[in-house]
Amino acid sequence: MSVADAVKPVQEVTMSELAADFINNIGVVSWGTPGAEADDKIQVTLQMKNPKDEAVNTAERLRLTCSGSATMALKAAGKGTVLSGSGTADMIIETDEATGQFDLEVTDAATETATVLAGPTQGSGVVSCRDSVDLTFGA
Repeated sequence: MSVADAVKPVQEVTMSELAADFINNIGVVSWGTPGAEADDKIQVTLQMKNPKDEAVNTAERLRLTCSGSATMALKAAGKGTVLSGSGTADMIIETDEATGQFDLEVTDAATETATVLAGPTQGSGVVSCRDSVDLTFGA
């Protein structure tokens, strides 16, 4: 048997064939639809998903950074935990273990678009953070 024939079954494995225990340990940051601006604040939910785009209930530690003059905090009575940096443009957060969500509130008194990025930190697992969210203030 050639090497190509031996590895062919592995090369043809699809995401849907991977075991849930494995695939749910690969996190993908997904952003919900931002709410309307009210009192210089916009709320948006970060949801952890797996590579199959299914919500994952996990406590994932992430670093959130926003651009411009915007600052961030956990929405009042929101899901998730701020580990450090509440009220700044750079926070370390943990998503809610029961839902995989973090309810973010971004404040910006300027007329600008603030971009929020998520990234892995020292406590993160395997996480894809390709998506960001743009929040337009003063429009």
